[in-house]
Amino acid sequence: MESEIRTDFNELVMPLLGLAESMLEETGEFRPFGARVAAGGQLALVDVAPTLEEPSNPLIVDALYATFRLEARSGMIRACAVCWDALIPRLEGGGLMDAIAIGLEHRDGDPTIVLCGYEREPTGDFRFEDPVTAAGRRHVFGHVLLA
Repeated sequence: MESEIRTDFNELVMPLLGLAESMLEETGEFRPFGARVAAGGQLALVDVAPTLEEPSNPLIVDALYATFRLEARSGMIRACAVCWDALIPRLEGGGLMDAIAIGLEHRDGDPTIVLCGYEREPTGDFRFEDPVTAAGRRHVFGHVLLA
């Protein structure tokens, strides 16, 4: 991965992961939100939920990607990320577990997804696993196929 892409992805992941973990610890949940790196390198968090009449998690994710697509087409951004609560397979013991999912895209690179599994302990505290990465899906930059 090229240096600028890696730097931009790191700048997106760290605050998103930290904010999602904080919201989980404070309220036990979080709504999807995003972040962007502007063409000039400025980082900004993005929350579209307040602009939606009846925000549901899928609607918020769709609105974030739509916002980032418009900004990408106009050349305003070079990278973006959408963070949501997901279910992923457990590595041990079978079944599913909750995870913080962060879909990352860059105008000059391949999309990536970061997954950080978590569980609520009997004490009420959250235990977060180490994040893992996998190939992501393109929603914003380049040719986007509808699935």
